[in-house]
Amino acid sequence: MSSHDSHDPGDYSSLSEELLLKSSAAKSKQSQLSLLARAIAFLSRREHSEAELRQKLQRYTDDLDEIDAVLARLQRENWQSDERFVESFVQSREQRWGNQKILQTLSQHKLDSDTLAELRDDLKDTEYQRARELWLKRFGAKYGLDPYDPESEVDEALLQQFKQQSPEAQAKERAKQMRFLASRGFTADVVYRVVNSLGAPEDDE
Repeated sequence: MSSHDSHDPGDYSSLSEELLLKSSAAKSKQSQLSLLARAIAFLSRREHSEAELRQKLQRYTDDLDEIDAVLARLQRENWQSDERFVESFVQSREQRWGNQKILQTLSQHKLDSDTLAELRDDLKDTEYQRARELWLKRFGAKYGLDPYDPESEVDEALLQQFKQQSPEAQAKERAKQMRFLASRGFTADVVYRVVNSLGAPEDDE
């Protein structure tokens, strides 16, 4: 006989109480299975952080213990992983976003501070190159640069055309390029260096 069926009738003050308690336990188990199915559906579409998944599950129940139990099982069975979420998040955005935007968005997910510190160091090593590639795709053609050819060089004739513009026009164009990179979350130092070097490789700037 299972432990679920081992209650002594004397444990309950009445048959109605026994039926009510057993019915409540069955509903709780069914609710947890339903919540688990919803969580797996979310995770099947893309990776979620624990905090993000918890917030979504709160739409379906106010029982925080039930949510904790579902999340614990998902983590135990490797359905949900904050480490995997961070890796997927960065991979999908690092070619379009700078360090500040990536880290600011991830900070909303209540991630481990060591994880964010390690990520900050990793992103710093690649930020100039990522900003340069984005700048080349958006503005490189103005200077005869091919964004898909790392060996391409500035076209001197186009550069001279730019330099013949008024100081105000040149400043306006540089400001436009800086705003573009800054809006993507790249740090001010990297933005300045990329724009003022006309997207030169980091070793050549």
